[in-house]
Amino acid sequence: MIPDREGDARPPLTLEFAFVLALLAPLAHMVCVLLLSLIGFRGAVPVIGMGAVLAYAGIFTLCAVRFRRPPLEELALVRAPASAWLAVLFLLASVVLSSEIDNWVKVFFPVPTEPVSGGELVEAPPFMGATLAVVELAVFPLAYELFFRGILQPLAVARVGVVPGVLLTALFAAVASGLVFAGLWGVAPAFASALVLGVLRQASGSLWPPLALHSLTGLVTLGAQYQLFGLAGFDDVSAAHTPFDWVAGAAALTAVGLGLCRVAATNRAQGS
Repeated sequence: MIPDREGDARPPLTLEFAFVLALLAPLAHMVCVLLLSLIGFRGAVPVIGMGAVLAYAGIFTLCAVRFRRPPLEELALVRAPASAWLAVLFLLASVVLSSEIDNWVKVFFPVPTEPVSGGELVEAPPFMGATLAVVELAVFPLAYELFFRGILQPLAVARVGVVPGVLLTALFAAVASGLVFAGLWGVAPAFASALVLGVLRQASGSLWPPLALHSLTGLVTLGAQYQLFGLAGFDDVSAAHTPFDWVAGAAALTAVGLGLCRVAATNRAQGS
């Protein structure tokens, strides 16, 4: 009879293990999307969303069985300082900056387009708006934050230091999301967004603020897809770039948010 393994006998969660999973994350996501498409699921948004659930649920499970501390403590799902929550509101403006980075990437590296042929209009799938909202506001924030900022970033920071660890995590997260949704053209703007989320996570010492920011960013993105803002270069595609005044304003608000992150990190250091 084989004895049960004790909890302490489980292998620890290491940076090398999380590093390999981060490398495989975009591939796992795309494989899940392909398999779902092959077995009959239709609609890009629901298939990509379900693929993210399957891929990152598997990745998270592989990590969770190696936790040595309670999950809430391991993932830093703890109370965040008030300054970090205030920073979330200001850092939301960074979505305009990442959008403008995307605009400039397309200027220097134009996206190849296929000629549009005439034909019947494709009817949108039922419940498309609700599905898109669930994916943008819940699926993506949970999938990416729990793994990249909840698991990978603390391991990277502990091993290589704060700045390299945050940068490394942001790079992996950007590749994982950018490649799946926009190819190589999506990595640069995704890196900018991931870097802001990583700074907020490190400064606050909690995963709740980046989760909230990611969800709010998804809400803004959802609104932009329905052209609710009418901002040139953002959701108004008639212009190639967002006006400088808007970009400068978004940069100023983001700078205030980063300053509040600094306050949160200082308060945490003094309180420890």
